[in-house]
Amino acid sequence: MNITTLQSNLDFIKSIYFYEEWKDEECRGDILEAIEECNEKIEEALGKSMHRLCKHRPSVEAVEKVVKKFPSTLSYEDNYWMLPIETCATNEITSEDTYNNNGIEYVPILAKEGMKHKVGGEDARGGLLKAPTYIINILQGIVSLGEYDGPYLDSDDNDDEKRVNVLKELRQKGLLLKTDIQKYSLLQFACHTKDTKRFEYLVQWEPDALVNTKYWDEFMVNSRFIRRDEPRLPLIHCFLQTSDFDILKNLLEAGFRHFPNNGGLLFIENDEGTTAFDAACANCGTEECMNMLRDILSPSCDYPILHYALIKAPQHKDIFMEKFPWAYQLKDHNGRSLQQAILAAGPDVMNANKILFATLTDDQIRSKDPITTLYPFAAMAVGEHADLEKVFYLLRQHPSVLDQHANSDSSILSRKRRRSADKV
Repeated sequence: MNITTLQSNLDFIKSIYFYEEWKDEECRGDILEAIEECNEKIEEALGKSMHRLCKHRPSVEAVEKVVKKFPSTLSYEDNYWMLPIETCATNEITSEDTYNNNGIEYVPILAKEGMKHKVGGEDARGGLLKAPTYIINILQGIVSLGEYDGPYLDSDDNDDEKRVNVLKELRQKGLLLKTDIQKYSLLQFACHTKDTKRFEYLVQWEPDALVNTKYWDEFMVNSRFIRRDEPRLPLIHCFLQTSDFDILKNLLEAGFRHFPNNGGLLFIENDEGTTAFDAACANCGTEECMNMLRDILSPSCDYPILHYALIKAPQHKDIFMEKFPWAYQLKDHNGRSLQQAILAAGPDVMNANKILFATLTDDQIRSKDPITTLYPFAAMAVGEHADLEKVFYLLRQHPSVLDQHANSDSSILSRKRRRSADKV
């Protein structure tokens, strides 16, 4: 029997009972039972079909029509207790052990309609946050770039762009939140060597996740589980364990772009006080790390790496000065020269970089800091660790700065008095 014949029969039965031409209630009950059974089989057939979207590839509009007409199909589980939205977010393994293209483009509509029917649970966001079957939830699976063994692998060369579009659509529909990036450590899953569009999209939206994201206790790193008693690590430190320079390079480049005034991610410390640079040198070798940094920070980028290295890691000043001699004359975002930045960091930092103090020129001794407007001698006199010996040395070199400093203070005081008088 084809669908046309079935529809004709149903219309006929409806007609004879509606006009009371046929009044056998027992027959009516049997027919309704048969229709109910047929409806259940239709829903079951469509539910199974929802797990094959990546094969028959209906339009997104067609999928929307089906799930609105038969919302129960959204919750239809396959033999592995997976929902249709999970199947679409993964790549199905065929009998030939090859990966079919996933149905990632259907995820937004399935999540949107699933929200209405609490698919996956009360707070599962239409199934996106359902208790995971494959270690990670669907949001994490969407941004995953194949770092983890399992079904969340890229299926074709355009997969990265397709997934970015899905992320954008989920965001537009309010199904992907900015807080999700840190809450579910999405950057961790997006860090991979193959493609970077997902990683870049998330970083552009929430750059703070580069600094604040730490691993969950139950994440997998290098195909192993982190025990609950293991400390959480900053994102950059987690991938220092991989010895994968492409991942490290992507992270460091993003750090320099989004946090240029802090030295990027290079000097972020873990709970033990170890910087990312020290950890990278320990795991990968100092020479290899410096070569990677030289690839990232070429002379043409004019990045004042020495300002941050000599302040945050003065014990490595020699190798940084050797590898980045072109950065010696640069100024930082505050307009400070290298010597001014070291002086502004305080006596302790200056003492760790004594060679810079010894090489201060006459012009530098007579120059004010562009931010604090302090002369070098005054900068060395500030704080708990003021170094009076260096203060007197600088004054002996150029005692005239005292007069200039006093005149400057007097001029400032006069201007303040004039402004006060004008107000009166």
